[in-house]
Amino acid sequence: MRIGKFALVGLSGLLVNEVLLYLLTEFAGLYFVVSSIAAVEVSIITNFALNERWTFKDSSKTDKSLKRFAKYNSFSLVGMTINVALLFVFTSVLGVYYLVSNALAVVAVFFWNYFVNRKFTWANGKIETVPAVGKDSLVSVIIPTYNEKENVGILVPQIMDSLEKNGLRGEIIIVDDNSPDGTGEAAEKMKGSFALKVVHRSGKLGLSSAVLEGLKVADGQVIGVMDADLSHPPGAIPGLVTPILEDRADITVGSRYAEGGGMQGWPLKRKVISKGASLLAKPLTKVKDPMSGFFFFKKRLLDGKRMNPSGYKIGLEIFVKSEGSRILEVPYTFADRKFGKSKLGAKEDAEYLHHLARLYWHKINR
Repeated sequence: MRIGKFALVGLSGLLVNEVLLYLLTEFAGLYFVVSSIAAVEVSIITNFALNERWTFKDSSKTDKSLKRFAKYNSFSLVGMTINVALLFVFTSVLGVYYLVSNALAVVAVFFWNYFVNRKFTWANGKIETVPAVGKDSLVSVIIPTYNEKENVGILVPQIMDSLEKNGLRGEIIIVDDNSPDGTGEAAEKMKGSFALKVVHRSGKLGLSSAVLEGLKVADGQVIGVMDADLSHPPGAIPGLVTPILEDRADITVGSRYAEGGGMQGWPLKRKVISKGASLLAKPLTKVKDPMSGFFFFKKRLLDGKRMNPSGYKIGLEIFVKSEGSRILEVPYTFADRKFGKSKLGAKEDAEYLHHLARLYWHKINR
């Protein structure tokens, strides 16, 4: 576990610091402040060497060692400054006992040091190579459904029309969670008119697992995911598929927050909640709209990746676990549903937070 190694290196540095401070002060006769500065710098050097050769030995190193050390040294010194500042605030301003304050400050600075060095000093600069797909590749559009009978009758013809008008070959895969309103049965009746597959599941098992179920029966080399509630415009599909077919991207994301994108008919409260959820995911990915449920990707992108089927934000998981691939955001306007009710509630919010925690853990330990 990488963060555990980083912690052990930090403890070894603390030991080096204490021993050197004692030796320089007691035996070399140096003023303790001078001894402290020397001890700190030596411990930074030893920590860097251990992290370089052990903690991050498998990370791609795009900079020279001296430049990496300069970064590490700078971040460590900033961390010391943060430590002193937090110690002062906790003790003098908030009235926390100084030893407790110091412990809290040390923990905060540990995470600061780990994340900034993981991101900048030993940044993983690897580009994930995903083979190009042919320009005439089949596109499989996966649509999870639960009580969307009215919507699928409109959506399926619109998707096929959008694909055909732009010379794209496609199939639609509806994964229905035993909808009480008969969505699955309504979809079955459309199979004779469209390139449509229907996967029936035993109950409401979640969006992420529905997408993974759809993948199992998909014949396309390009996979798309979209909602069934008409909030994702079928007319935007060619703009998302073409960059992948032309090998300009491995993943394309329908983005509300890219320039030119937006939300139609959303109240302020919903916008704030959506933006807040996106901000929580911001450290995980550079995608501006990480909550997007409208995206396309090369099927082979998931080869060798372990995807967690729980929750409803499978797109976020794909973005995070495909960090080295080429992701392109394409602006679109999200329109609120016209028929049926939203499936999101307190349970889904809790699942999202749990999902975030798992993805942060993955990010820490990769």
